[in-house]
Amino acid sequence: MTMPEMQKTISRLRFLLASIKGKEEELEGLSRQFRRQLDRARSYAIRGDSSLDSTLSVLGEIQERLDNVERTRRHLDSIESRAHDELRALELTAKIEQAKTELATLTASDGAGQTGGIEGRERVQELERFIKDASVRAGEAITGGVDEAGLTR
Repeated sequence: MTMPEMQKTISRLRFLLASIKGKEEELEGLSRQFRRQLDRARSYAIRGDSSLDSTLSVLGEIQERLDNVERTRRHLDSIESRAHDELRALELTAKIEQAKTELATLTASDGAGQTGGIEGRERVQELERFIKDASVRAGEAITGGVDEAGLTR
């Protein structure tokens, strides 16, 4: 994947995550609404003059809608988690590519005797360590990483 493609994908993932936040807020509002409706329906059964069967039917319909909202929230959470993992991996990959470019420049200038001596060699070693470590982290982010217990997700 080229850098412009990577940046485009990163932007798309950020937009997706922002959309998810908006959807989460919408679902939270629906959840509150359905919970209030459940409370009102139970109160109406006690104070109103509707039949028990009618009240149970209404409660069932409202509960079904609430269950659907909660199921959608779980699906949204799983999409959000995967999008965050993918975004982390792509951002790390972009940083790795930048480090590789800088390393290539330093290595080329070192071959010509133009690197800043010890500082240049230290920077080369720092970049090499970063590339190695970040590559492992990017791989973990792509594959779902490892949880706190050391188990693969």
